[in-house]
Amino acid sequence: MKKLFALLIILEVYACNSSTDEQTPEDTQQIIDTTVSTETQKETVKLPLAEANFLTFYQKFITAIDSKNQTEINEFIDETFGLYFIESNGAMPMFKRVNDIAKFKSVRGKLFFELPLNELGKLPTFEELPKIICDTAAYDKLGCFAQKTNPFANDEFWYFSDLNEKEKQAISAFAEKIDFTVINTSVGKFYFTKSEDVWKLGFIDLRVPCES
Repeated sequence: MKKLFALLIILEVYACNSSTDEQTPEDTQQIIDTTVSTETQKETVKLPLAEANFLTFYQKFITAIDSKNQTEINEFIDETFGLYFIESNGAMPMFKRVNDIAKFKSVRGKLFFELPLNELGKLPTFEELPKIICDTAAYDKLGCFAQKTNPFANDEFWYFSDLNEKEKQAISAFAEKIDFTVINTSVGKFYFTKSEDVWKLGFIDLRVPCES
C-alpha cells in the first residue's frame, strides 16, 4: 500500500511539471521596458517583445521620413515586391508601385514629401485599430494606432483595380505576409511585413475614408 501511495505522488508531481513545461507562447510572452521618445520628453513603457521591436523599427521609419532621407526610406521597401501606394480616383482603388520613393507621384501630382505627412511623427498606441464610422468623424477614434493583425489580406479589393493579373497575384501573396498594421487617422494606413527579423513596408493606403 505504501508503495502504491508513493507511486501516485510521483505521478502527480510529474503531471504538474509537464503542465508547467507546456506553456503556450502567450503565457511566456516577454514584457520589456521600452524607451519612447516624444516631442517633449522620453518615457519608459512596458510592451510585449514583438510590439517593442516593431516600435523601435517604426521610430527609425518615421525619423527617415521626417529627415527626408530617401536612401533610408528605400531600405524599407522590398527589392522584389516594391511598395504600393493606394489612392482613389472615384470609386475604384488605384495602385501605384515604386521601388524608389523619389519616383512616387500621387493622382493629384504630388511627390511623396509633398503629401500631408505633418502628423506622421506620432508614435502608435498598441490597441485595437480604429473603425471607420463616417459619422462626425471618419473613425471612431483619432490618433495613431498599431496592432499585430492583418485586415488587409481579407479585403482583396485589389481585384477590383485595373492592375494586370500578374500584379494582382503578387499583391495577394505579399498581403498574406503582413504582420503589423498602423493606422494614423491624419495620414493613412501602413502595412508592414517581417522576414528574418527585417521589416519592410508593403502598402501605404492614402485613401480618405467616407470620401467618394
